[in-house]
Amino acid sequence: MTSGASGAEAASVFDGSQTVRLEQIGRYEGQDLFDEGGAEIVAYHAPTEQLFVVNANIGGVEVLDVADPSDPTPVENSPIDAVGSLDAVASANSVATSEELVAVALEATVAQDPGLVGFYDPETLEFLGTAPVGPLPDKVTFTPDGERVLVANEGEPTENYAYDPRGSVSIVDLSEGVDDATVDTAGFQRFNGRENQLRRQGIRIFGPNASASQDFEPEYVTISDDSRTAWVSLQENNAIAEIDIRQARVTRLLPLGFKDFSQTGNEPDASNEDGGVNTRNWPINGILQPDAIGAYSPNGQTYIVTANEGDSRDYDSFSEEVEVSELRLDPDAFDFDEIEGIDSVEELQAPENLGNKNATTTLGDIDGDGLYEELYVFGGRSFSIFTTNGKLVFDSGSDFEEITAERFGEDFNNDNTENTGDSRSDNKGPEPEGLALGQVGDRHYAFIGLERVGGVMVYDITDPEKATFVDYVNNRDFDFDIQGEIANGDAEASAAGDLGPEGLDFATAGESPTDDPLVFVGHEISGTTAVFRVISEEQGIDDDEREDGDDRGDDDEDRGNGKGPHNSNGKGNGRGR
Repeated sequence: MTSGASGAEAASVFDGSQTVRLEQIGRYEGQDLFDEGGAEIVAYHAPTEQLFVVNANIGGVEVLDVADPSDPTPVENSPIDAVGSLDAVASANSVATSEELVAVALEATVAQDPGLVGFYDPETLEFLGTAPVGPLPDKVTFTPDGERVLVANEGEPTENYAYDPRGSVSIVDLSEGVDDATVDTAGFQRFNGRENQLRRQGIRIFGPNASASQDFEPEYVTISDDSRTAWVSLQENNAIAEIDIRQARVTRLLPLGFKDFSQTGNEPDASNEDGGVNTRNWPINGILQPDAIGAYSPNGQTYIVTANEGDSRDYDSFSEEVEVSELRLDPDAFDFDEIEGIDSVEELQAPENLGNKNATTTLGDIDGDGLYEELYVFGGRSFSIFTTNGKLVFDSGSDFEEITAERFGEDFNNDNTENTGDSRSDNKGPEPEGLALGQVGDRHYAFIGLERVGGVMVYDITDPEKATFVDYVNNRDFDFDIQGEIANGDAEASAAGDLGPEGLDFATAGESPTDDPLVFVGHEISGTTAVFRVISEEQGIDDDEREDGDDRGDDDEDRGNGKGPHNSNGKGNGRGR
């Protein structure tokens, strides 16, 4: 798969219709927790005007009153103390809301043991009961009709890989109430024995001695408007599973393909040692591996939006991670006439080029002779839009790096725990992770959180094949000495701004306390929760600009092809592990 991009320049042109920008209007600073997961997953509950925030440090959920979103305040008698109130529970991993319930995914003390989903009354915060789910429950999601809740059970192995539980999706039927809830499981056992066939289709199955059902690790769930179909990201496997909710059955697997970083429009900075911003084409393939995904249906056709974070398996007894300099490359497999400024494998593997770039050992040795003919790296550094058949219709290409480089210079691709500049280029760059989708007027928008450099990207996705960049907000202070002051406890965790956006949620104008759409963002490094107002604007363009914009849009298309419960259908949050 060759992914294209709208390009930051092309994306600055609009068609004269409504567009939006984000304005930060509120912030909750919590318990002054730096790098402790103080604010991770967020879920808004419109009837009570409350925001539920997963706090990994307490292992539970904080509840914020956002009736005045400019001043989020803790609700009395909160938080929901999942660990203290339930036996054998280690932490809360995710939270979601419907009109009548709050659901919390609860990880067992032993991560490989079955987990629970806990239910709470959103008004009183009273504990209502639990339902059993699979090992390591992650993303929890209500169906739009509020009758069911789905839980992605990641099923990660032990550090020594001695035990690798099956991944699955639990479907909890709440139509008769919490006390009479029933649970069905959509598993992957029927794909066992078909591993080689699935690999040929581009689905990664590579854990030591793992069957398909063990290797698949569901990460994130989004659901169709009619509450019948779910799509689940299998991040490490670079695929999406489609699920018939009523039948509790995985109906098909959609491989997501690979991003060709040698193609125009896909220019990453691949090294921390190249003297700052150096975005260019390289002979590497990006494994998209989305974390958060979301479904939306412009003009009645459903599409799936993916935040292409990337993730590797790195355990005590098994790791697929390696630096390119450590691989034996086949010199005959690389066309050095097409690699600007590089004439040999030795030059390609220099630290200022690809040498320090993280890659996987599980792909690229095509003929099995120990020499790598191709290089595969983690993540797409982008967001994509797919049809429900798995066809790519849009990818943002190198937009994120181009935009952050233009805005911040050498501070782009910065890590989220230090201000050293260009410290994540040889890893996954800006690392898009969280995602929220929302409709404002007759336009559809994607809000994408960049885990490392920070901030939220906003794209108009009304036309899925010609999505356009409209805004980027980031309040990070790149001059603040994070390690010297915050990490040492000499300054508050929030002193350098909001760091490490993890989960996002969207409230429509009708759901919002202020009649303006809102975006909520939890930041796991600074422990802060931010509230943004979505401001609608009109932007016209003259005929000459329109003609230029239309030309660029055609190029983008060519490159890109290769009030019920407030569940948001992907307008929620993602949790990377």
